[in-house]
Amino acid sequence: MVKLNAQDVSFLALEGPAVPMHIGFLLTFQLPDKASIDYMQKLHDRLMRFPVEVAPFNLRLKQHERLSTLRPELEVDEAIDLEYHLRHEALPWPGGERELGLAISRLHSLPLERSRPLWECTLIEGLQPKRFAFYIKIHHALVDGVGLMHQLTQILSDTPRGASPPPWSAPLSTEAPQKATQAADEDWRSFFEGLLGDIGKPGPKRKAGSYIPRGPRCILNGNTTGRRRFATQWLALARVKAVAKAVDATVNDVVLALCSGALRAYLQEFERIPKDSVLVTVPVALPREPGQRIGNSVAAVHAPIATHIADPKKRLLAVRDAMRDAKEEFNRLPLALNRAISSLGMLAVMMLPKRENTDPDHAAFTNLTISNVPGPKQKLYFNGAEMDGMYPVSVLASDQRLNITVLGYHEGLHFGFTACPDTLPSVQKLAVQMPKALRELERAVGIGRASR
Repeated sequence: MVKLNAQDVSFLALEGPAVPMHIGFLLTFQLPDKASIDYMQKLHDRLMRFPVEVAPFNLRLKQHERLSTLRPELEVDEAIDLEYHLRHEALPWPGGERELGLAISRLHSLPLERSRPLWECTLIEGLQPKRFAFYIKIHHALVDGVGLMHQLTQILSDTPRGASPPPWSAPLSTEAPQKATQAADEDWRSFFEGLLGDIGKPGPKRKAGSYIPRGPRCILNGNTTGRRRFATQWLALARVKAVAKAVDATVNDVVLALCSGALRAYLQEFERIPKDSVLVTVPVALPREPGQRIGNSVAAVHAPIATHIADPKKRLLAVRDAMRDAKEEFNRLPLALNRAISSLGMLAVMMLPKRENTDPDHAAFTNLTISNVPGPKQKLYFNGAEMDGMYPVSVLASDQRLNITVLGYHEGLHFGFTACPDTLPSVQKLAVQMPKALRELERAVGIGRASR
């Protein structure tokens, strides 16, 4: 038996008809040279021959468990129907990015069946020109984005001829990458030394109510349905790095500024730009506890992304400074305390009664989540097919109608936009705005692509 931690339990408890709580990845590939006409059928047949024997793919919820149970358990499913979990579909003509986006939107809207292991995979053929896709979704209670990305890299090879087992059969040869961290007792000692050292010193100025992160009221927040719309975008990593270097910022700072610029244009078209900045939640991956192979290990920082500032360079500098402040405050706390705050916060959301937010000025929480997942830097292959895209597909938390998650793979940043199309219109327009936002920043900081 495997017990779920507090974060994992909250993802199960928060799920409902309007709040599916699974995450996923969309991987796109170029068909190998001289691929036969039945390449996709042969690939499907090959994957079907692998046994489901790797956690968490071989685990299901114990059938007697109920959401009232504080610590649900997972058990090994000895009779997994792989035909149910592995599907094979084809895109309608013309098989472009729009048709792929609609297919992933439909698949990501469907809830996972709780009587079975909480995952599904779909092979999608007919993506033009000469490409195909592999979509996987899995319940957030079983894995976080970094953990799922790590498991997916185990099925990919760095050469076209390398072995490519499916994720449910690929042995994890190493633990997920861990951040260097000091021992727990040293962590707590440093925290209390800093706390005692600050006694008598003036504290940082905070706005009233800033201990509860609440963004301005806007179209990004409110009730949602269970439908999801997914859109993608790709940007060259070298261009983003050049902008970051020009202003002594991080790549993640520039990513947030790009999202800010795109959101400004989107809000201006569909509603209004709030007078206060949109406030974002930025997940932070934590080192896993000893022996933890599945489940979640995340915390979060919250920061404004300067959507109220019209000038692109000033907006980027404001984002950079806000994130430095947020990370400094986050790093002051011991790892164990950050983990506990995140878990208790999610449990509090789970236990609070659901009611409509009537505050005319503020959202119930932050306006959206923007996550940056580190990915593989080298080209990867699956059954001889080169992977040219690796897009994260995420959940909508609290009353948020939009999630933006970006993953770095090879020479690009791959953005996944997940939204509720019934309450947030035309999320594809946000994706279209991202290259424009990058050109805007390049001109603003005076680097070489100003003519584009």
